[in-house]
Amino acid sequence: MNSRHLDTLLCVMRLGGIGAAARHLNLTQPTVTRRIQELERELGTELFQRDGRRVVATASARLCVANAERILAEVAAMRVAASGLASVGGTVRAGVVELVALSWFDRLLLRVGEIYPKIAFEIDVDLSSRLVTKLARRELDIIFVPGAIPVPRAVSVDLGACCFRWMASPSRLPAGMSSSPEDISELPIITLPHEADVHENMIRWFEAAGLTPSRLSFCNSFSVVASLVRKGLGVSLLPSNFFADDLSRGTLVALSTGPVVPTSRYSAAYLPVANLAVLPQIASLAREESWFLTPDDPRWRNGSAIT
Repeated sequence: MNSRHLDTLLCVMRLGGIGAAARHLNLTQPTVTRRIQELERELGTELFQRDGRRVVATASARLCVANAERILAEVAAMRVAASGLASVGGTVRAGVVELVALSWFDRLLLRVGEIYPKIAFEIDVDLSSRLVTKLARRELDIIFVPGAIPVPRAVSVDLGACCFRWMASPSRLPAGMSSSPEDISELPIITLPHEADVHENMIRWFEAAGLTPSRLSFCNSFSVVASLVRKGLGVSLLPSNFFADDLSRGTLVALSTGPVVPTSRYSAAYLPVANLAVLPQIASLAREESWFLTPDDPRWRNGSAIT
């Protein structure tokens, strides 16, 4: 069985059509159609049916997907083992939330470069739910995000958890001031948009107290949010380890609140593909480099210099 035919099947399934698969594979539509027809003859079953201008996957095609992914992953692993690490090449489209990008992602890139010198990266920094959507659409190969990964057949590797606390400039609130959820709900809050995991945690925290914050401002840049909070324009949920130096210098103060804010658990997630057999290795290296697994790591303090 030709592995290219299996790869073509998966592309048509994931991208929803012959034309989209042809563009993704850089092939003509007749070539994609011919590969599917040859695979159908091999399997002795129809994989797609025409519905107007669309093609619809049959039950047989859906049953083949998991086996096709497993076979392609095994073929790719064999190629890596046979050719050696230094010869492994390709471009990895990586999706990263800003906190990961600002903390330990550079160390991951260095590690990957040392082991796989022919691997290049296209880096997309975005909010977590958007990155998950891009992974599901096969627009990204691997993502590093907090929260759940509701993508069928995605492989997830735990990267640890990060604790967030309410923080403010001392010009807005004195250090050590006790602020209840009721008090904070009345303050100007600067937060990441709805697509961010920390925003969902914040809303759940207020809902647990039966409250709705009244003054929310949104910004899609974590570093800008931190800068605005330092300047006294509002309060925000920020990772306490990442801003340890700010807290020790007094440029930020952590508010003492009753209910604990839920931690954000991070993971590396990818969908196995034939042409990137190194994704499991990259996810494993990310786990080794992740500071979220070592909250006392002194390298955290280097991150608090962002302005």
